[in-house]
Amino acid sequence: MPSIENPKTAAKLPYAATFQNAIQRILSYNWRTGMWAWILHRGSGIGMVIYLTIHVFGLRALYDPVQFDALMSTYRSPLFKIGEFALLAIVTYHSINGFRIVMVDFLGWSPKQKKMFYATLALSALIILLGGYPIIAPYFITPFIK
Repeated sequence: MPSIENPKTAAKLPYAATFQNAIQRILSYNWRTGMWAWILHRGSGIGMVIYLTIHVFGLRALYDPVQFDALMSTYRSPLFKIGEFALLAIVTYHSINGFRIVMVDFLGWSPKQKKMFYATLALSALIILLGGYPIIAPYFITPFIK
């Protein structure tokens, strides 16, 4: 049985496997649009799972009217309005990018992926701004206009 310390069987890495080298290699990576689309899609999916978990635990308050009123007053706070805006952004991007992925998979438009990703970002930004204004305005924009 070969030993791990045997230099003949040890893997030859072009760098030392340290945390600092891992961070350096990640930061020096050539990030392309496909990688950003993948990271944003996975991150938005994780965000929706976190929201769903909080939502399910919040539904337990439906059985107690006092607890439900306390929870609803908490949900009206500015911190939760920021969370609601973030949820809008997450769901919007995830759904539009999911539609882009379906088009690439089933219609074969892969040479246009970069343009489609930028169109996804632009359409998401438009929907987030238009849909997010009524959420954010009463708490963060209107008080500064008066």
